[in-house]
Amino acid sequence: MNEASHYSTLPFGLPFGWYFWGLTIAVLLTVSPAAAKTVNVEMTAVETEVVVDGKGTKYKAWTFNGQFPGPVVRVTEGDTVHFTLKNLPTNSRPHSMDFHSAETNFLENYSEINPGETKKFTWVAKRPGIFAYHCGAFPMIQHVARGMFGAVIVDPKDPSVMPKADREYVLIQSELYNDPDDVQGMFAEKYDHVVFNGGIFKYDPVHATQGGDFLQAKPGERVRFYFVNIGPNRFSALHPIAEIWDDVWPTGTPANRMQSIQTQVVGPADGAIMDLVVETENIIPIVTHSLTDALRGAIALLEVKKDAEDLPLMPYVAPSDSAPSSK
Repeated sequence: MNEASHYSTLPFGLPFGWYFWGLTIAVLLTVSPAAAKTVNVEMTAVETEVVVDGKGTKYKAWTFNGQFPGPVVRVTEGDTVHFTLKNLPTNSRPHSMDFHSAETNFLENYSEINPGETKKFTWVAKRPGIFAYHCGAFPMIQHVARGMFGAVIVDPKDPSVMPKADREYVLIQSELYNDPDDVQGMFAEKYDHVVFNGGIFKYDPVHATQGGDFLQAKPGERVRFYFVNIGPNRFSALHPIAEIWDDVWPTGTPANRMQSIQTQVVGPADGAIMDLVVETENIIPIVTHSLTDALRGAIALLEVKKDAEDLPLMPYVAPSDSAPSSK
């Protein structure tokens, strides 16, 4: 096997009940804890439209790989990442990449590239945790609000430093602005929706206008949530209604373990790992307890049942037959 291994992306497709992108996970080869490796990650800036609800509402997005959010990148502590960013010649704006998981040369590696250009740089995943990545091109607030963001999971090289999870999910909180060209409106926080993984009530069939599906788990399973709040403006106060987080690791750092947390506050472009064990069959709403944001789309329902299905890290939900097709 070559020293360098390409990640593969698995298209989980769409948020609940509609079509807007093939959401993917960058799945990297699993190795023994002590065996650091070199991985190649490639992303392309794509300016496109996505659909963000079951009614077929379109959002003018700037994306990585045409996905909203971008692909989840998963590596192990100590890995070396060779990163390539391409800006399509058909794009209208410069774009860039800012990995919060990297300690690198800011001016050299995080600078903008124009349409038609490519940038490459290398960084080492020195610290385990859950991290944001996003475009840092000017104005950064607009590039983030329009969808140029995602998550990086850096697993600890010694997996015994954290309890083993039975099931894992990634949730990325972000804001939607009906007019993504209104930068001054973004400065004034004139957002219209707050969402998990790019969709309004994506995992909440109760509040969703159309579509929506549950996250699932079995009684007694340790369910691990890798949570990123990308903002660009709103704080999150993540709470499992009728439950308590069993363990929480701010930024996902194993040394940061806290226990029995009712609500975990996560600022813009920060993250946390949160574990939940539900002993009996139940439905647990997971919300940001900034309730104006929850009721604008940031609610996910975890259905705990004995026959729970195995779902991907970022679950795919098929499009609703009643949703209008994108043209």
